[in-house]
Amino acid sequence: MKTTFALLLLAAATFPLAAPSHAQPPRTDVIWARAVTPGAITLDGVLNEPEWGLAESRTIQYGVNSGDPGSGWKPEGGLLPNNPTNATIKFLRDGNQLYLAVTVPDRSVGGSELFNRFDGLLMSISNHTATSRPTPPWEHFYSWWWPEDPNARAVGKEPSFIGVWGNNPPTAARTPTQIANWDARTVVNGVANQDGPDDVGYTIEMRFNVAADGYNYTDADGDIVEFNLSIYDCDWFWPLNTGQFSTNRVWLQGPWGNVHE
Repeated sequence: MKTTFALLLLAAATFPLAAPSHAQPPRTDVIWARAVTPGAITLDGVLNEPEWGLAESRTIQYGVNSGDPGSGWKPEGGLLPNNPTNATIKFLRDGNQLYLAVTVPDRSVGGSELFNRFDGLLMSISNHTATSRPTPPWEHFYSWWWPEDPNARAVGKEPSFIGVWGNNPPTAARTPTQIANWDARTVVNGVANQDGPDDVGYTIEMRFNVAADGYNYTDADGDIVEFNLSIYDCDWFWPLNTGQFSTNRVWLQGPWGNVHE
């Protein structure tokens, strides 16, 4: 199952925000990534810093509109999910380092070498280093999809990095530059690629160097990061349980923003 989500991550210089007009509903395509003290966030997949507790959050659910202009959901394998996605996302920023936290309750966590038979995130950041308009997307695929890996279904396997600042196939070692521009840590409450007792879910803590994508949150006028997110959710495939198996996707689309204070 896959759910998609898109929004603007807005960063601007300190300024008073105008109160919303009574005739206009709140925008659902913008979110603040609040500024934190430099070095406050440790990238370890554990959201125990108090800053995460203060971060604005958004819930993305299968079967629920997460906001226009482009949210949605669909079953990918022809079967309706019996453990549908209900994820929470948050953003923070440290200078031009954009931090993303994703908490996903999931009773069956894992992946494989097969497309759509995995859990994880497909993200797109518009490439503002390009001069063409509209700006092209730069994809960041962080998931338990391991194409061309003979050990793709190993018990306890960690997610792969594919796309910009990643590799395809993901078995290739990442360079220091790739890691500096995009990195993540995941903690699974359970065991990936091993269905038996149900898992509880997983938490992803991720960092993007948005300066490498052509943005500058520290500019006096601020900046906006255009960001889309899809969550893939495959259940009971380790091993395949035909009585419970399902795969779906949820998504959120639309430029997001992050206002720094």
